[in-house]
Amino acid sequence: MNTVQRKFLIERIQQRVKDKIEILKKGLQQYPSASNYIFKAVLNGKLELQPNEVILDAIKTKALNAKEGENWLSEMRMGYEKEREIKLLINELIIIPDDYRQEMERVKKYNENIVAEIDLLRIQLDTIEVRVQLASDKVLQNLINEVDDMGNLSLMDTKLKLLS
Repeated sequence: MNTVQRKFLIERIQQRVKDKIEILKKGLQQYPSASNYIFKAVLNGKLELQPNEVILDAIKTKALNAKEGENWLSEMRMGYEKEREIKLLINELIIIPDDYRQEMERVKKYNENIVAEIDLLRIQLDTIEVRVQLASDKVLQNLINEVDDMGNLSLMDTKLKLLS
């Protein structure tokens, strides 16, 4: 198998993996919007501020990590308008609603499996690319003859191992 044929085979495999990854990415669920859950808590009268110690500790941390030339409260350059702003992370100011936390955890668990599958596909692709480059012409010809689905990386990887 010449260089052009190997390149074609690799590009074909890459495209199949790219297509599979795109399909998997479409299956990812969007993370919930903290803003919506906080708005709901405000309307329901269930929004709770963090205890004073948590808020003051967040402000103290900002002061200790301040950089010269920045407004340490808003993390922006000094300016009249900016000096009246304080930038805190939302969880430093309010207690995150439980329903948001539960939904975030559910989506995170759901997406973890898909992300792991995408990562596995990328690793397999890298391995297959190297194997195709290093394999003998005979091994690659046998691979092409025996593997129906050239996009199935696990099958290709196994066949390449067996044929080598």
